[in-house]
Amino acid sequence: MATTFLTHKDRVAIITGAAGGLGSHFARSLAQAGCDIAIADIAPADHVVELVEAEGRRAFSEICDLSDGDQVVGFAKKVLSHFGKCDILVNNAAYMPVIPFADLTIEQFRKFEAINVEASFLLAQTLAPSMIEQGYGRIVQITSSSVGSPNVGFLPYISTKMGGIGLVRGLANELGVHGILVNGLSPGLTATTESLKNLPPELFEAVKGRQSLKRTELPEDLCGALLFLTSEQCGFVTGQNIHCDGGDLK
Repeated sequence: MATTFLTHKDRVAIITGAAGGLGSHFARSLAQAGCDIAIADIAPADHVVELVEAEGRRAFSEICDLSDGDQVVGFAKKVLSHFGKCDILVNNAAYMPVIPFADLTIEQFRKFEAINVEASFLLAQTLAPSMIEQGYGRIVQITSSSVGSPNVGFLPYISTKMGGIGLVRGLANELGVHGILVNGLSPGLTATTESLKNLPPELFEAVKGRQSLKRTELPEDLCGALLFLTSEQCGFVTGQNIHCDGGDLK
């Protein structure tokens, strides 16, 4: 259930990568809290649109290749046209195939950069004028606790997740004067359909073993933190990277 004392009523939230995984949980939680939701994903998000509308909120979704800057900017403009504003931007989408360093090409590395960093920059740049005009905005970059304990095969993912943390700090300084707050939310290894399919069980066990909380993180564990960072009550927190990872003691 949404945390009702946090104020989101009639806000408009964009969530990238919300056709599944963490993003679909974020979409439903923000809808329960009172947000209308816009979704950009390479996959169809019809079922998430249905979840949002079941909560009595409006939804807009579009197939969007986040590695294509023109599509990213076009999507943001369509959301502004459709809803008239955007109050909340959640840069959730992530590209994270495991590629050995020796096999990694520069073209592959640039795709990580395009999806994990450049799309977030372009969305923020396109939406910022509207947020500045209304004197309100919340931007949350989904980062990763893995930057503190990099695993073999994750070099481009970790590099670009660190880039996302830098983006948070830079944008917070650029936009704070206009009342726009920018923060990172850093999950640990979270059990989603995609991660359970693509990552080995022993990795989940290893991460769980070094956490203070001895269980695997679930998408629901992140929703409360996201609701706070996107709320009106989060009035004096910006430029931070909040770890929500069960106390992963690296």
